[in-house]
Amino acid sequence: MPGLKIHLLFCVLLARGGSPTEGPEKRWLVDNMKSMRYVCPRGGSVSVITSQLSNKTKERVWDFACKASFRGFINCSWTDYVNSVDESINFSCPPESLISGVENLRVPPHKDRRWKFYCCEKWSVCYTKCNWTQYINESNEYFSWQVPEGFYLVGAIRYHDNVVNKRRWQYRYCAMFPVALTDY
Repeated sequence: MPGLKIHLLFCVLLARGGSPTEGPEKRWLVDNMKSMRYVCPRGGSVSVITSQLSNKTKERVWDFACKASFRGFINCSWTDYVNSVDESINFSCPPESLISGVENLRVPPHKDRRWKFYCCEKWSVCYTKCNWTQYINESNEYFSWQVPEGFYLVGAIRYHDNVVNKRRWQYRYCAMFPVALTDY
């Protein structure tokens, strides 16, 4: 039984999460007008999202930071594109999965992007206390949002109004707790 107690203690400490890696570096990952891909180091999940409108491209540019989230075996995969151009997004990773990467693609001649998410899961944890943020930005303003301490990013909503070129974001975050492993 001591092994199980140590395992559960380890899971509790892991669930509290590591400290975020250094914050976004303002790399502005979409400055090329084509595409953007960002993936956290293995075992990490997105913990900070920073974005602003680029004067050069007149499009939103992005940067991200990650925090340690999982150790040991994890299963990760990319979603298909979750939206078409000029559509809103309402996305959450599958249960027990975190957002560990994002990708988007500009589709000419539109000034909009299609989005994919990289979701990672660990079968020995479950999520609780899930919440959605309010909208964190007005359409063209700079924003930097950090996942609250003890929580992990699991979803995103993008409101889209092409008539007035308005895109606003909300994020879903959850706490993580270990599942007791039992032998049957």
